Amino acid sequence: VGSRFVSRKLGLSSATIRNVMADLEDMGFIVQPHTSAGRVPTDKGYRFFIDSLMRLRTIESQVMRSVREEYSHALRSLEDTLERTSHLISNITNYVGITLFSEYDKVYLDGTSHMIKEPEFQDFKKLQALVKCLEEKREILDILHQDLEDDSIRIHIGNENKSGFLKDCSVVTRGYKIKGKSSGRIGVIGPKRMMYERVIPTIDFLADAVGELLEEME
Repeated sequence: VGSRFVSRKLGLSSATIRNVMADLEDMGFIVQPHTSAGRVPTDKGYRFFIDSLMRLRTIESQVMRSVREEYSHALRSLEDTLERTSHLISNITNYVGITLFSEYDKVYLDGTSHMIKEPEFQDFKKLQALVKCLEEKREILDILHQDLEDDSIRIHIGNENKSGFLKDCSVVTRGYKIKGKSSGRIGVIGPKRMMYERVIPTIDFLADAVGELLEEME
């Protein structure tokens, strides 16, 4: 984002915005990728936004209805449920949906094609590395395992991910329970600039829904 765009939004001079941006850059919250570019948030900047500034949005009633409709169809097995859940997450967020059932230690993914559309992955080498990571799933499984006993929302931004292939991504997950026992995680993989304030309530809602559904199936 350039200083002129921000100045028009806030009604302040471009010079004032440039000074503030210079201070934020010195503090490590934003960075200028190259001389003629505007500024973009760093991992530290995104983390500060999420921890201190973000206001979560209420999940839309239309999203709730689409989830309930999808789950109202006959589900043949646990695998079918998890596959359908990753598909739902992908459709609702337009990012990669991920689900894990810890007992089987298997990850289900849906929506890789969404990432191809993102500007961050117009670089072929970046896209190739990401697709390889999504196909092999091992590093994604490691991220899900490290948070397995934590039922709350967890967010790994850029270099907070152990996988170098995910340094341009954020991974947002939440655990779900079956009969009071931590049983797996669901979440999304998307660009660092994802709409966290919408993604987080969606993942919260779906984690509760899939936990209840799997409990009924047992």
